[in-house]
Amino acid sequence: EVMEVFLAATTEEVYHSRMPSDQQAPATKQDIQQFVEHIQRLIADMEQRLTKESEETRRHFDVVAENLHYDFKGALNDKIQNHENRIVHLEEHVGLAA
Repeated sequence: EVMEVFLAATTEEVYHSRMPSDQQAPATKQDIQQFVEHIQRLIADMEQRLTKESEETRRHFDVVAENLHYDFKGALNDKIQNHENRIVHLEEHVGLAA
């Protein structure tokens, strides 16, 4: 939908900037070629922006995933250490400590 609105606005802008004031004048091959070239540049620019944004999104995702990995690993290690401490405490309490 955004692409359609963008192209519609751009198409209208190009049409009015390149066409003679006579709305009934036929488009020449040069008019059509200029229009096609303009649209191709717009598409190329949009593809370039999308590629850049997808790379940035991927880098951000990688950083978040790595942070989550270390957060979960740290939480798991803390939980294991808490259990080990509890087991040692219980073993000492019942006289089974090694």
